[in-house]
Amino acid sequence: MARITTTLLAFGVATMLVLTGCGDDDDGGAAEAPAGEAAEEADDNGSAPAEADSELDLCSLLEVAEIEAEFGTQGPVLEGQEELSQCTWEVGEDQSELGTGTVHVFVQEIPEAVSAEDTFAEQRASYADAVEIDGLGDAAYYEAAGTSVNVRSGDRIWFVQAAFLPEVPDTQAKLENLAAAVEGRL
Repeated sequence: MARITTTLLAFGVATMLVLTGCGDDDDGGAAEAPAGEAAEEADDNGSAPAEADSELDLCSLLEVAEIEAEFGTQGPVLEGQEELSQCTWEVGEDQSELGTGTVHVFVQEIPEAVSAEDTFAEQRASYADAVEIDGLGDAAYYEAAGTSVNVRSGDRIWFVQAAFLPEVPDTQAKLENLAAAVEGRL
């Protein structure tokens, strides 16, 4: 189970990094403001720039009770653990047992130089099995192979993913419910 979870996680993070051009320095070497200064500055509308969201507590985007309401029959839900731009909740006492799994929330702030709308559309186009979802963010879809609900809200692309073996019935509906909770906290 851990191997599948790690593979799905690595795939999701790698996809987001590739699609957002992480590590690509197209600014011609211009110096960047230190993170502390960026958080203090404001744009013309008075809102903080994207860098200010780097302090987002990803594990506060879902509550254990919400995950238990959707996947609790699979076992107890442990508190979320944040690492690598995501939070992961383990569901079930022994992750080596069939029926246990994980729920992940990943949030990526898209740099101003990149179009979040175009990035999301390119990502969506890479999944032939994607099912459009109305009512979440600016655009959303369910991706069955990765069992994830992927959402674009402004300059953010984020997803809620479940990894269970065997797959839990009604995973799409359960993830949509969790995605709605996340959206309300972003």
